[in-house]
Amino acid sequence: MHILAKGLELKELWLSLFSVPKGERCRTGLLFAWLFFFITTYYVLRPVRRGIVLDGLGNDNMCFVYVGTALVTGVTVWVYSKFAHLPRQVLIGTIYSIFLANLLAFYFLLPGGNNITSGAFWVWLDVFSIMGVTLFWMYANDVFDSTRARALFGIISAGGGLGAVLGSSITASLVKVLGTYNMLLVAAGLIAVTMAIFLCLEKLNLKNPVRRSAKMEVKKADLSKMTEVFKVIASNKFLLCLTCLVCFERITPDLIQFLYNDVLHHMAQGRDALTFLDATLERNRGICEFLVELFLVSFILKKLGTGFCLTSSAAAIFFAVVAFALLGNPLIIVTVFHLDEGMRHAWFKSAKELTYTVTSRDVLYNVKPVIEMFFYRFSRGFAGVAIYLVNNVLHLGAAGVMVLCAACAITWIWAGVSLTREFARLEETRREEESKTLAVAV
Repeated sequence: MHILAKGLELKELWLSLFSVPKGERCRTGLLFAWLFFFITTYYVLRPVRRGIVLDGLGNDNMCFVYVGTALVTGVTVWVYSKFAHLPRQVLIGTIYSIFLANLLAFYFLLPGGNNITSGAFWVWLDVFSIMGVTLFWMYANDVFDSTRARALFGIISAGGGLGAVLGSSITASLVKVLGTYNMLLVAAGLIAVTMAIFLCLEKLNLKNPVRRSAKMEVKKADLSKMTEVFKVIASNKFLLCLTCLVCFERITPDLIQFLYNDVLHHMAQGRDALTFLDATLERNRGICEFLVELFLVSFILKKLGTGFCLTSSAAAIFFAVVAFALLGNPLIIVTVFHLDEGMRHAWFKSAKELTYTVTSRDVLYNVKPVIEMFFYRFSRGFAGVAIYLVNNVLHLGAAGVMVLCAACAITWIWAGVSLTREFARLEETRREEESKTLAVAV
């Protein structure tokens, strides 16, 4: 009896810690698994990509890759907008099938050693990651309101942290045995598993559909046209603040990544050695990231608020750049690169996705992909141009990149504070409308 009582106590502690309502456990678990396997795939490929590109193209050419990413993402979003009206299962299932076919194609093309192909792989993985993550959170925002999202998004996002640990561990463990290129086949198998999980989740949601309460609407427009989406964003303060946040959340880390790549390239030589070193660093960060996401993100969202979650990473980058300028220790760059990655993947991502819960389905399926994919990757192109101008035209080197990085971090903080105010205003408006509706019903 004593053992049984202890077991019940542990179960109650577990449930109270994670606060997953009984009716949401299956849906939450499947979303956790979806994100887990997708991020595992990405982190299997990420060190592979860095090893292939740095050993081939080199860090000096990364600015051109960033610009290519922006252009390709723009075309991808334009194509996506033409099919956004399709049912969720058809839309998302087709996109994941294309991902799988692309991976198999790169498996045959990359061993040729063509630098253009390796650059194309970097661009493709950027589009793969942002589109896959956008589709996931678009779906999650469609099945949870802001109240449930605040309690559950931290737990769900822990799937990403665990995936980062497993993916980088798989690559660090297998790359010397299988070789860099064969890791693409491992990733292809993981994508197939991810597709199966999505189909199970969609089957569950079709059987038990979720009713979304009234959300913020946008002015009527043909949202299949990107020009109309741009007009909607420009005319809506909330969406404008969100777009600004997304842009500088991409530009600033890319500036840090340029400095990080330079440091990393001096720490290891050769494709496999670079892949192994980067995968090891990713794995160690991923372990910390997973624990924070699982146990702390929901607490931080509730206690420290959305504003802290949206701006803390930018503040860390700003102070790290100042410290590096004063001390010149390259470990500062390595530390802040992974610290920024961890914070953005943990509470920043959850807080940003939480803000979308006050929007309508039109925003989720038509406007969100433009913000999260087109503007996000366009910002990477901007970062690439900025790095090229500062490094190759003005010849300011790392010092110029650091000054630009600090200025972008400050702008990021301003955007985060502004978005927090708009989100609070919209949440309050929604609560007032729900109270009026309830009063009328009574």
